[in-house]
Amino acid sequence: MKKDDSNKKKGIWGAIGGVALLAATKLKWLLVILKFAKISTIISLLISLGAYGLAYGWRFAFAIIYLLLVHEFGHFIACRIKGIPVKPTLFIPFIGAAVRMEKMPTSAQENAFIAYMGPVFGVLSIVPAVILYATTESPLWLVVISFGALINLFNLIPFGGLDGGKIVAGINTKLWFVGLILIIAFVIYTHSILATFIAILGVIHLWYFYKKNKTLAQDKEALSEIRDFYNHLVEHKADKEHFISEIKEAHASETHFKLMDLYEEFAESTKERQSEVSLEVAATGEQETTPFIDVVYQAAAATYLENLDKWLTEEQAELNYADSHNHISKKSRFATFAIYVALIVVLSVTLDISKEMIHAHPEAQAIINR
Repeated sequence: MKKDDSNKKKGIWGAIGGVALLAATKLKWLLVILKFAKISTIISLLISLGAYGLAYGWRFAFAIIYLLLVHEFGHFIACRIKGIPVKPTLFIPFIGAAVRMEKMPTSAQENAFIAYMGPVFGVLSIVPAVILYATTESPLWLVVISFGALINLFNLIPFGGLDGGKIVAGINTKLWFVGLILIIAFVIYTHSILATFIAILGVIHLWYFYKKNKTLAQDKEALSEIRDFYNHLVEHKADKEHFISEIKEAHASETHFKLMDLYEEFAESTKERQSEVSLEVAATGEQETTPFIDVVYQAAAATYLENLDKWLTEEQAELNYADSHNHISKKSRFATFAIYVALIVVLSVTLDISKEMIHAHPEAQAIINR
């Protein structure tokens, strides 16, 4: 009876401790969380919660969602710090969750920062569970500690789209081959479909990266020539005959597939707009004049230049990002490496200790084996 009273008191103090931890959070973070929790995020979260609840039980389901939410919140905060806009976070049952960036990071260092902030928050997400387990001795919090360490440690495998793959890109991309060995070993040992999918996508990314890196100098030169072509068109936009002649010649010479596509769009839009103008003229009984034709050309030319400029900007950003892997300072490499190793050590020790405690705790094993 005394033991039950003691457990109840521990439970009460554990609850109070949890509320105190939440209350200690600054009010400004509430606004950030509200921006993070868009409607689509909440819907996908609830779907994932339901799937996990049916598969593992509701207590463990809430634990999984909590761990994923805090981890992704770390990526979200990192994106805000770097000024990168993000789309609503998406939760996918039995796969995880993802903060989707609206534009790519400017460099490998920036991407590494965004990547390791997820596991950093993942470590922080385990701290409340440690405190609550120490005060309540509830097996649920012990499972949360172990599972939190496991998923964040898995995410640190240095390969593909995992956080570890993005982090080591800010150290040395050759570490991806270490990650390839690790993920293959994991697939063989666990027969995990998810890990197999990650491995396949990672191999594709590895091939694409080294292929892109091999032609980086030629791609930069080609893009520079197309930028010069764009500037020339802007300068001579008022000369309709010259403008059309230039873009037509670029199409005929097959200089670049993008210039070919844009010319075809230009020709199609001018043809359609000319037909519209002709119908308007026929309906009003007015005579088709040169100003009508000029309006059609000006609109089509403006669209051509706008789309070309947008494409050039995107391609330049992609080339700059690829090139940034070759210009990482030693200081930045060391700092990223130190954080990466620290995360691995903390999570490995946490996982090892929690697994030993679970082996001696039948109730915790029952939660896991559900």
